[in-house]
Amino acid sequence: MKVSFLRLFIAIVGIALLSNGLSIASAQGGETIIGRGGIRHLAASPDGKYIAVASTIGIWLYDAADVTKQPRFLSGHRQEVQQVAFSPDSTKLASASSDRTVGLWNVETGERLQTFEGVRSDFDAVTFSPDGALIAAATSDQNTIRLWETNSGRPAGVLQGHRGQVVSLAFSADGKQIASGSSDQSVRLWDVSKGAELRALEEVKARVTVVAYSPDGSLLAVGGANGNILLYSVDNYRVAQTLEMGRSSISSLAFSPDGKTLAAGTSTKIFLWDVASGRNLTSFEAHRSTVISLTYSADGARIISGGADNALRVFDANTSRELAQTRADHARELLNTTFSRDGRLAAYASLGDPFVRLVTLADGSTQLIDNANTATALAFNGDASLLAAASAANVILYSTANLRPEATLRPSAQFGAISALAFSSDSSQLAVGYSQGAILVYKVADGRVVTELIGHTQAVRSVAFSADDKALYSTSADGTLRIWSLDK
Repeated sequence: MKVSFLRLFIAIVGIALLSNGLSIASAQGGETIIGRGGIRHLAASPDGKYIAVASTIGIWLYDAADVTKQPRFLSGHRQEVQQVAFSPDSTKLASASSDRTVGLWNVETGERLQTFEGVRSDFDAVTFSPDGALIAAATSDQNTIRLWETNSGRPAGVLQGHRGQVVSLAFSADGKQIASGSSDQSVRLWDVSKGAELRALEEVKARVTVVAYSPDGSLLAVGGANGNILLYSVDNYRVAQTLEMGRSSISSLAFSPDGKTLAAGTSTKIFLWDVASGRNLTSFEAHRSTVISLTYSADGARIISGGADNALRVFDANTSRELAQTRADHARELLNTTFSRDGRLAAYASLGDPFVRLVTLADGSTQLIDNANTATALAFNGDASLLAAASAANVILYSTANLRPEATLRPSAQFGAISALAFSSDSSQLAVGYSQGAILVYKVADGRVVTELIGHTQAVRSVAFSADDKALYSTSADGTLRIWSLDK
């Protein structure tokens, strides 16, 4: 009996851990990817072939011609990837990560060529020199910028002087200088060969969020948290134009390949500016939340953007019409994950996302269920013909065959949000755990409450029926595992 109880405890704790955010996210070693991670940054390869997305679980390489195709995954970083950058010849990709390393990758093979490390905190930004000979990366370790030789991996310098986090880097067109934008409200210009600071630009009067040189190197664009973009003339580094965008922080900037247009991302919109005149050409809604990163395609015909809503979207640069989007594939944080008993299916829900993903584990293919609201708990019935998804107001039972709702239960709201679900072995009953500690067992056919179990003092984390449905097991944030008798 003791051995059986121990096994049961381990199994339920395992379910609880899965429910709190397990993400199977490696394409290597035979594992299946069931989530693409929240978008942090994106970059387009100069040859026009790829879009690289830095995400919370690794790096994704999309076909730039069709972002709806299954992307390749580059695994190796142990924590979030904050930024990515292609080499000028498009053969290499650099990545800055919260795991305190910078990675260098072969784009065609996905092989990790170099690992740059030696700092005590995150790397937040990365870029290549125009000739591809150097990699520069910013770290919050003393707010420094580290330089390495791309081919040999040897250190090539340390630039230090910022008083706040460095969030954006850009090489000048001739590769002799680096511009760095920081939360200390300054942009600093550095002599690459001497490793010395040349000057500080402090006209932004706000936290600097992004810096970018124009393709011909004549202008430096600086975006700030105050909603202003300053265009500096590189000849004398005086402000040539100020582009005002209200109070929304400038989250991303990208010049068109011909340098005539500047795209700027803010809270939910992309603004297009005529560089010569400083005139706003247009603006359009691009995402449901902040436009984290954007870039032009190599031919300038498309604008690709990634948002805090975890959408990757492609727009026509001339008409602003949306051409493609992969919004449903990325997820910032897995709230809960569940697996069918037969091992065929998995389902997971993500923070702030109304879609539930139904995954066929044999091939990793994913289908989308529009749940209208973020699912706070999930559960398969015994033969995996039904998937229960809970949200604030109800529990919807979806057919896994056609993804259509089969029934809707409206549990009581007096016990708080729903935090756990489990079907009985015969699928006739559904146990619902609540954030305030209560557990109610409902009859699936009519939604009637069969049993009310009160005892946990904090949120219920997991529930499970015994094989004969005569007992219910539960774990809670109050630190207890309880066994409830259901045998009348």
